[in-house]
Amino acid sequence: MVGLIFGACAVLIVISSATYLAVSTRPARQEAFYIARSARIAAFTGCFISAATAIPAIATATDVFLHRNGIATLCSNLGADVAALGLMVMSVNWTRQDTELRKAVVGRVLLFGCIMAALTAEFHFTDVPSIQLASASPTDDASAAYMLTHLCPLIAITTALGLRYARLAAAVWSHRRAAAVGLAATAAGIFMGWAYDTSRAGAVIAYLLGHPWPAVEAYVVPIAGALCTLFVALGLTLPTIGHRVILPMRQEAAQAAQAERFRLTSHP
Repeated sequence: MVGLIFGACAVLIVISSATYLAVSTRPARQEAFYIARSARIAAFTGCFISAATAIPAIATATDVFLHRNGIATLCSNLGADVAALGLMVMSVNWTRQDTELRKAVVGRVLLFGCIMAALTAEFHFTDVPSIQLASASPTDDASAAYMLTHLCPLIAITTALGLRYARLAAAVWSHRRAAAVGLAATAAGIFMGWAYDTSRAGAVIAYLLGHPWPAVEAYVVPIAGALCTLFVALGLTLPTIGHRVILPMRQEAAQAAQAERFRLTSHP
């Protein structure tokens, strides 16, 4: 079930990212546009890596190929961090002035660099297969420490990010519906990520206390994680599709209808 869910999400993320790259305009010759485009591509890439390496068959094959237990789970977790960084940079790009933009972006990159470095350092103390390391039930204290190092910062980050994207969606709803729908879908995906991080961290702590949550581990954790990556990818694609595909089609239809009305009125 986990492999099917994450596999379907990985395929849909590839389709969403390809659609964005195919129909999006080239960035203007301004730094802010290049930063926003790079951040969006990073978010797509992070979502795909996170979903693809969470598929049990791919995780096992990656561990065997690289001769290191748990390496696929590390890639999946780092991919989630890259996706969160991309989303954070995009929100900063929309809300900061150009004079403050570069400093704000560098600060976020340094923050996530420290988080990813700490996660990689914790990983070196683990030695369990990726399927076990990705499970909410840790096999030893090192695995539990690794999981909590990954999850605890993301809980705080996804809380702030979800609220920010929800506010942005509400702010532009009246005059940019396509962008608002995309922002709302992205916010929903981020909150799904929050549900994944929170439920998995809670399951880790419950397991350490001797009260495991098998139902949460089997259903809530994988479904929330997959829906997180899927909704984020769709949310990043919808505004571009709305602006570059749906809106021009509506404009052409409106122009054709206006031309038809003019023809009928001019030739009674």
